[in-house]
Amino acid sequence: ADLANSAADNSYRYAGASANVNNYVCFGDDCSNEDNLYRIIGVFDNEVKLIKATSYGDYVWDADIVNTWDATTKPDIYTTLNTTYYNTLGSEWQNLIAESTWQVGGMDYSTTNTVKQYYDVEVGTEQSGYEETMKIGLMYVSDYGYSVLASSCARTTNLDDYNSSTCAGESWLYGRGCEWTITPNSSDSDIVFTLYDRGDLLNYDAGYGFGVRPVLYLDSSVYVIDGSGTASDPY
Repeated sequence: ADLANSAADNSYRYAGASANVNNYVCFGDDCSNEDNLYRIIGVFDNEVKLIKATSYGDYVWDADIVNTWDATTKPDIYTTLNTTYYNTLGSEWQNLIAESTWQVGGMDYSTTNTVKQYYDVEVGTEQSGYEETMKIGLMYVSDYGYSVLASSCARTTNLDDYNSSTCAGESWLYGRGCEWTITPNSSDSDIVFTLYDRGDLLNYDAGYGFGVRPVLYLDSSVYVIDGSGTASDPY
């Protein structure tokens, strides 16, 4: 596995094929329950970013098939994550989650976009649009892009071409079927970016029921007690 500052933003991200990346975390009372397994996307501003290892289930991004997310309009996925899913966690675990700022303004779609182009618009120097402060989100497109080993899949590869063993096959985030990202397609009011089950990035209307893997930032006071990071011995 590679734990590197791949986005050159003082963050550190896990990259590599799933079997080679020991980034599992037990976030729950029963560590033998697969439902309590999460994986570390990376470390950002001294906070550890986790994604649920398995899907929470298939949910629509928005039943009205609208990808607008601003101060007055919230898509259904906001409530699914920050009420429905959040309320399944005990108060002890809720208190370990940092309230964070998420960029949900979206970006235009292009078949030639590289991970750096997605990153810049989502969270980097060219970000634009609405910011939501909340505890639970979803992966960014760029989270997936940077989870692939750069030595196997060139950073100049567009994410439409990630459906190969050298790209998707070298990403520990890949392999959970079709799932939503948090990023709307700002060039089409009903479309959201989706990690497809082939490993490439696609666009689907927000009314589809796709997999949801909640993402959260641990409070900076949280620390590791034990574990080696494997699925059978998580942190």
